[in-house]
This record gives sequence, structure tokens and C-alpha cells, in this order.
Amino acid sequence: MLSPLVEQEVNRLYQLLNEAQISFLQDYIKQNKKSKWLESLARKKGIVLEKNLSSDEAWDKLNDWELQEILDGGYGNRPYRCECGMALRFCYIVRHRKENRTFRLGETCLGNYTLLSADLIKDIINGFHKIDLERDEILNKFELGWTPPLDYASLPLPEDIQKQIDAGLPLSYRQTNRIENLFKPELSRKRKQRELDHLTQLHVRKAAFTARQASQPASFIPPAERITYELVLSRHGEHLNQIKENELRIKNQVMLAKWENVQQMILNLQCHESFDYSGFLAEMFELLYNLDLY
Repeated sequence: MLSPLVEQEVNRLYQLLNEAQISFLQDYIKQNKKSKWLESLARKKGIVLEKNLSSDEAWDKLNDWELQEILDGGYGNRPYRCECGMALRFCYIVRHRKENRTFRLGETCLGNYTLLSADLIKDIINGFHKIDLERDEILNKFELGWTPPLDYASLPLPEDIQKQIDAGLPLSYRQTNRIENLFKPELSRKRKQRELDHLTQLHVRKAAFTARQASQPASFIPPAERITYELVLSRHGEHLNQIKENELRIKNQVMLAKWENVQQMILNLQCHESFDYSGFLAEMFELLYNLDLY
């Protein structure tokens, strides 16, 4: 199982956020952990919680140990005390609703004081770690400059996700997967239409390029000029590098074959084998058009 980022790295990434973003993300993580506690306890007790139940109603139904709050003393600080006496950065405040008992505990003491079963505590802690991994994913994506897909712009997104986007925070894989499932037909239509529009644009560009080729002399270079590997790289190295940097975007099998052919032609030229310069140019520029690089 993957481990969450170390505390120092999480703190570094948090410093990239503004105060509103930090507050939003910390609250999101806290609420998810409370929900995980609730869900795990309900599942263990065999109680089905209806989706329309409020948090208080759900806890009234369970009438068991409630995770009331998660306190965070901040990076490098341990201002809280577990019931066992250990200094804590993260303090879990749990209350037994039926017996009205409250404990302030660290993660390792959750089972000792609540007497919840070891497998239940393990399930809860594993859930907490997954939530921390989601936090790490959001922070890493923020550092990398993640932006929401354009396809999502006109969708009536769930309120919590829209608020997260409005706060300038990335979505996790779990959240984007939720959107993809919620709006599968709409997103499929959008993407098919975009692909059709792109193909139409590509055909127009290709026709224009072909027309320009037809209006030029049969050879792009003086007959006396000798085509060498060095000459081609000096003229077209920048274009080839652009295609190379974007090759993962080439999805069309025909374009993939053309890119492989262009690379093979360059290798052949380097080995002083026959080289079709006009064919090379045609395929290279078609790739550039396809990738919107020209």
C-alpha cells in the first residue's frame, strides 16, 4: 500500500496555497475522515445508512463512538495530549453518544480506549491513509499547474466539486472519475464532436498545404544542393523536436505510422541511405498540423 507524503513535504506543498485554499482542503480531508469513520462503523454493525440522512441523524441511528473533531496542531507542533499522555500533532476527539464519554486520542490509541475491534480500527486507519493520499495527489497536481478539462466547463457539477474548482484547487482522480460517471453521455458527445471538428480543420489545412505544394516547383531545393543529415536537422530540427515532445498526444494510428516513418527516414539519411525529401516534408508538416503545432 502506498504511503502518504512525509510531513515535511506536505507542509512544503501547503505553503504553495493561499489561506482560503488551505482551509478548503483541510476541511475536505477532515470531513472525508469523519465520513470514513461513520461508514466503517455502520458497515461493521450491519446498519444501512440512507443517503438522505444528515450526519446527526446517522450518528443517532448508530448510537456509538462518534468522531467529533480532528485537531491539527500544525507542522512541527505537538500541542495536544492523548489520554495516554503522548504529545500529539493530530488529535482525534471521539465521543460515545450513548454513554456520553469523550476521549482525546492519537491514532495508535483509538482502539485501546474505544474498545472498537482491531479489524474495524484497521479499516478506519487504512481509509484515513487513502484520504491522505488523495490530499497528496491534489497538492502535487497544484504544484504542476493542473487545470480542469475544458469539457467540464458547461457541466452542472456537484456543488462540492464546483466549489473546489472555484477555489483554484485541482480535482483528484477519484473526483474526476465521479464526474466522468455522472456525465458519461454528455462528455462522450462533446468529445466526439471535438474530434470531428478537429478532423475537419485538419482536412482544410491539409488541402491548403497540398495546394501550396502544387504551386511550387517539383523540388524544394536547388538540384545542385546535396541533402545531408546535418542539413535536414538544421532546417527542421525544431519541428521534429516539437513533434517528439508531443508524441503522446498522437492517438490516430495513421498519424502514429507517419511519425514512425519520419523517424525511420531520418535514421536512413543518417546512414547515407536513400531519402525522399519531399515525402519527408509532407509527412512532417501533416504531423505538425495534426498536433496544432503549425
